[in-house]
Amino acid sequence: MRTQIYISVTVLILIQKSASEAVSLPSPANVSIQCDSYGVEVRWEYPDLDQDVYFQVKVKDSFSERSSNLTQNHHLNISSMLFNAAHNRYYVNVTAVRGGEKSNSTKSDNFSYNIYATANIKCYLDFPEVKLSPKDGKLHVQFTNPLQLYRNSPALRNLTDNLEYCIETDEGMNEVCETCQIKQNTSCETSVVFSEHRGEYRIILTGNIGQRFFNPRSSCFTGDIRSYPPVTVYVYPVLGVVLTLLFIIAVSMLLAKKCNSEMKKKVPSMFQHFFDFDETQSHPSKTLNVVPDNVESCLQIEPAEDTKEQTTLIPLSDTRDLGSGDSEDKSSYGPNDLVEDEQSDLSDFYDCPHAPRQKQEMSPGDTVDSYGPKLLLEV
Repeated sequence: MRTQIYISVTVLILIQKSASEAVSLPSPANVSIQCDSYGVEVRWEYPDLDQDVYFQVKVKDSFSERSSNLTQNHHLNISSMLFNAAHNRYYVNVTAVRGGEKSNSTKSDNFSYNIYATANIKCYLDFPEVKLSPKDGKLHVQFTNPLQLYRNSPALRNLTDNLEYCIETDEGMNEVCETCQIKQNTSCETSVVFSEHRGEYRIILTGNIGQRFFNPRSSCFTGDIRSYPPVTVYVYPVLGVVLTLLFIIAVSMLLAKKCNSEMKKKVPSMFQHFFDFDETQSHPSKTLNVVPDNVESCLQIEPAEDTKEQTTLIPLSDTRDLGSGDSEDKSSYGPNDLVEDEQSDLSDFYDCPHAPRQKQEMSPGDTVDSYGPKLLLEV
């Protein structure tokens, strides 16, 4: 009887002790899920700061369960524990462990990357950053391939779908939707047409890969979307022409300078006898002298004997006629002869416009013009 009582008391003590020890290890609190384009992370809080406490995380989906290694951190990236994240939904259990003791598990809200799945937390991808630029009168839109940007994301694991995205403008126009082959291209790009070529342009991009959706991305561009050729298109050709001309001028100057120096060296040797005026030359140069001829002239004027002015022409003296006896007869002129000479050529003997002109009666009824009582003699 005593033995049975002793055994019963011992069993009750052990049961009470184990129950008190199990309850003594508190459970994690405030288990939360943070998911984005780069993966999924679970966080929790724990009131006991004992360094001997570890934590174990279990990820469960509709068909399986995966457990993590023990960790002393209060957070854990569980992206590698998610399979077929594009379609499944998950929840997490976190348990505190100390030695052989375990706390009660704390469950998180269920989450999924599938926008159509029934889950408390919907995980979205962030649309890549968009670069806007003018091109051919349109607004050019370009962004990085999401598969290249989020290559470690569980949502894009085992990808079989392409990116489908749409662009909405602030002009109220219809959306422009495009498809990007993300397995082949490193970037995606398209162009949007606007009614105005200058101003502020705002676009909103949305997209999805299969059932995985992106958060909308808004981007703005201010300026002129018309394309103008850069200044270098005009500057470079002009600069090339100028440099070519300068090069040609420089080469020409160098060649001219070289030729000039060579000519200076060769000219003295080529004309050394031409410039040599030494007295020992056999044929010295001769100087031309111009000697003027002596020309003697004699002008004799004799007055007339009667009161009426008469013009008498005295013959010229010549050495050829000095020896002939009839020189005076040949050189005498009468009045009638003078009139004939004057009529023939007055300018030969009476070119005297400074003398007074007057009528001279040479014979009854015969008058001539005369220039006064002068006699022109020329030798």
